[in-house]
Amino acid sequence: MRAFVLKGPMLNTTYNLYTLAEIALIGWLLYPKIINKRRQRLFIITTCLVTLFNIGLVSWSGLSARFLSEAVSVNNLVYTGWILLIILDQYEVTDGISPSQPFFWYLTGILLYAPCTMLVFSLWQYIKVHPDSVITQLWVIQSIFNITMYGLFTIGIWKDYRVTTASIAHHRGNGK
Repeated sequence: MRAFVLKGPMLNTTYNLYTLAEIALIGWLLYPKIINKRRQRLFIITTCLVTLFNIGLVSWSGLSARFLSEAVSVNNLVYTGWILLIILDQYEVTDGISPSQPFFWYLTGILLYAPCTMLVFSLWQYIKVHPDSVITQLWVIQSIFNITMYGLFTIGIWKDYRVTTASIAHHRGNGK
């Protein structure tokens, strides 16, 4: 969006709407991986709580007045908790998550990216007020984790492609 809108209410609205939509998308992608019923309930409870927090934040601050960095921080804290919950669930209920599975790479990408993003955006207001501070160098670290996340997603997509093409080849070989 920065290529089209440099700053102001439109940029704030776009970022804030994205932040609100992202929690729903990530939740929708991760929830099916939880097997244990109690952990599913915990996942739903945290989803409701973070949704209420985000709605309250938007109600309090408005959608366009400023970028709601607090929502980004809380969302990333929740993502980190969800991922740890999934890892625990997978290791207790199944044989765990293997690097041969595409989901392993997606999960690892988010797990590395989310805490770093949470740190940077929790300091957003300070960074805005003190642009010459050494803390602004956190953006470099966040960029590295962003690149790493997309690199890991690429591995996951590649592995998913290989599994899909192998499955198709197997079905064709069986006359199906």
